[in-house]
Amino acid sequence: MMTAAWIFGAFLCGAGIRPGAEAPLPVYVCPRIAREIVLAGRLSDPLWKTAPVVRLVAADFGGPADQSTDVRLLASATTLYVGFVCRDDFVWGTKTEPDSDIYREECVEVFLNPSGASHQYYEIDVSPKNTVFDACILNPRTPSDPGLKFVGLKDYHPEGLETRVHIDGEPDRKGGARSWTVEYAIPFSGLIGAPHIPPRPGDAWRMNLYRIDATEPGRQKFYAWNPVRKIDFHRPWLFGILLFR
Repeated sequence: MMTAAWIFGAFLCGAGIRPGAEAPLPVYVCPRIAREIVLAGRLSDPLWKTAPVVRLVAADFGGPADQSTDVRLLASATTLYVGFVCRDDFVWGTKTEPDSDIYREECVEVFLNPSGASHQYYEIDVSPKNTVFDACILNPRTPSDPGLKFVGLKDYHPEGLETRVHIDGEPDRKGGARSWTVEYAIPFSGLIGAPHIPPRPGDAWRMNLYRIDATEPGRQKFYAWNPVRKIDFHRPWLFGILLFR
């Protein structure tokens, strides 16, 4: 009988990851929920309490982050839900056009690779203004050649994507806020490449979770679920594992 552990080990080998070769990749075991989340931007739906919490660390080498960022994930039969809670006393943003470069200010980011093919994955970013940047990334980089250029196909928009944002306090003023929270509802049908839609128990995707905290315009700090060893989020061989329950 093929257990989830057996499937996970086979996934690692198929992806070219030898257990024990380097620091082990983190694994997020995503609970399955029987109904859809009611989105409010506050992670107020009681189902969020059933999700394990991960805390982001410094994106380069994993030291403690200056501002805490907690993330939870849940999966229904149709949708992947991601919730961020970001401590921050200066929550701001200026960009409101979809697909604008919100990553130059403040945002949270979800990188998803459903297929296990490391050269193609999806990036979905959300700012405190609930502005969304989403793209399909084609990335030829490898651990031995990490400086190659990649392409972001910004015409990609997962149909049915919903995001909600709530700011606890006053935005756009230093010292005016306490935190901001983000909820994603990402339809599985919009994530092409997964072997099964919806994912089956034991299916494993590659994933990383990020936050860019801009303490002031032009000054940023970078956080990640699995550190990427430099300030460069597009290093897919260091993405962690999203394991569906």
